[in-house]
Amino acid sequence: MHLQLSFTLVGVLVSAARAHTIFTTLFINDVNQGDGTCVRMPMDSDTCTNPIAGLQSEDMACGEYSPSNSFRTLTFSLLLPGRDGQKAVAFTCPAPAGAKLTFEFREWADASNPGSIDKSHAGPCSVYLKRVSNMATTAAAGAGWFKIWDSGYDANSGKWCTEKLIADNGLLSVNLPTALPAGYYLVRPELLALQDAPDDPQFYVGCAQLFVSGGSVDTLDVPTDREVSIPGHVSSGQKSVTFNIYNSPLALPYSPPGPAVFFPTSSPPRIRGRQRRATTTVQTQGLIPTNCLLKNANWCGREVARYTDESGCWAASEACYTQQADCYAQAPPTGDANCEVWGLKCEGIQEACGSGAWTGPPDAGKVLAAVQADVPGVIPEAGAVAGIVVTGGVESGDSENDASGGGEESASTSSEAPVASTIVVSPGCA
Repeated sequence: MHLQLSFTLVGVLVSAARAHTIFTTLFINDVNQGDGTCVRMPMDSDTCTNPIAGLQSEDMACGEYSPSNSFRTLTFSLLLPGRDGQKAVAFTCPAPAGAKLTFEFREWADASNPGSIDKSHAGPCSVYLKRVSNMATTAAAGAGWFKIWDSGYDANSGKWCTEKLIADNGLLSVNLPTALPAGYYLVRPELLALQDAPDDPQFYVGCAQLFVSGGSVDTLDVPTDREVSIPGHVSSGQKSVTFNIYNSPLALPYSPPGPAVFFPTSSPPRIRGRQRRATTTVQTQGLIPTNCLLKNANWCGREVARYTDESGCWAASEACYTQQADCYAQAPPTGDANCEVWGLKCEGIQEACGSGAWTGPPDAGKVLAAVQADVPGVIPEAGAVAGIVVTGGVESGDSENDASGGGEESASTSSEAPVASTIVVSPGCA
């Protein structure tokens, strides 16, 4: 009897440990960029779904530090030292200003089991942006963040944002402002679970790397009261992190943590009564190579050198397996299924060498069919921004479309009348 109770308790603890969440996958205008592609996430699969430990930790910016408790994680950490969220990943996904972004959250990073976040984890959601000059050298933690969207408690439906997220199968959609100048940005979805507040408010964050082709020639001018440093955008003791969700009717209204929403809008300049087209800017950092035959998150496999003799054949086989080892070492918690697919190519080369077929490689340049987790459900439409309706990349004022309160104060946006602009559309990551 005692043994049975012990196993029951262990099962409950394991279930509770897995009842957290992680941002795994980015969609741009409903196009899946691939699990882990362009996404910074904790590299330790055993702890990646844990909440951030400490409101003043640098992990609050783009995700927690992963202890090197496995050979794979240790290998990767030696290649790219530092906190996981502070490290740039190889790929940066292109998106036009005004694009619809969808973030997928999973309770199991590799989608081996269904679920986005446990239903007990009720609380608000927010989305932040930070413009960076260089993905590899600009720190994620620190100043420059501003919030473009948030949602707390919806009194009409009686649901928290995380409860709506669960209903949408872990998919959360927002629109980028069309007035964003072209350049590199970190986009940061943030979930806050309040089931253990005030003692333990649980933040779940991650970042995706974006290159935005701008819909405006304006500079990015964020008001002082809307720009924050992360960590530092929220402090212990604030109502947003101490709120009692079990006594919500008495404690409402609720405002999500952080600053009020800033959703930049502008009127593109006109030439002879016509609108000027959005500026065309070329992305130079974080591009997926055109000769990429297979992608696993932020790794890509390239064709081995051609060969015409036995020594060249075996050298190509070794080079192929070296790439596979790199794939495994760099695989995030979303999985390494495509590393296994790459291994089939290596086996084909090895078998050819063993049989005396020393001219190759076989199927040179053939793009391999990638394994991809199924999208868990219908991709939802983008959430409304306070005072702004976003439809097809065009903003228009609508004071009745107030999606949320906007942080510790009510949200507001630019009063400048927006005008539709022509967007230069960049292709999404394949």
